[in-house]
Amino acid sequence: MELLRISKAAKRLGIHPMTLRQWALDGKIPFTWVGRERRFSSVDVENMKRGSDASTSRPRLELLYVRVSGSSGQESSLEAQEAELRAASTGEIVKVVRDRGSGLKENRPG
Repeated sequence: MELLRISKAAKRLGIHPMTLRQWALDGKIPFTWVGRERRFSSVDVENMKRGSDASTSRPRLELLYVRVSGSSGQESSLEAQEAELRAASTGEIVKVVRDRGSGLKENRPG
């Protein structure tokens, strides 16, 4: 077992060090003080990493955004973009936003 500094443990988990610091404060992952630094057991980090992939975690919610510059005649491009995004999606798609001609008008909705 190795004691990891916060930056190395966060990198192994694929998260920002501030997120790991908050998880430690919330009691989601155990840590040990070494001087004035938190250290994380490599075993605990690996267990947390495996646990994050568990089916018990909440589903990822996704919003798809598709856009074309012209205001007409590019419906097939919007559909192709949406199909590509749906194929790459790893979570639950909750909304699809279609934006037409957004570069041409200043009063666009969002």
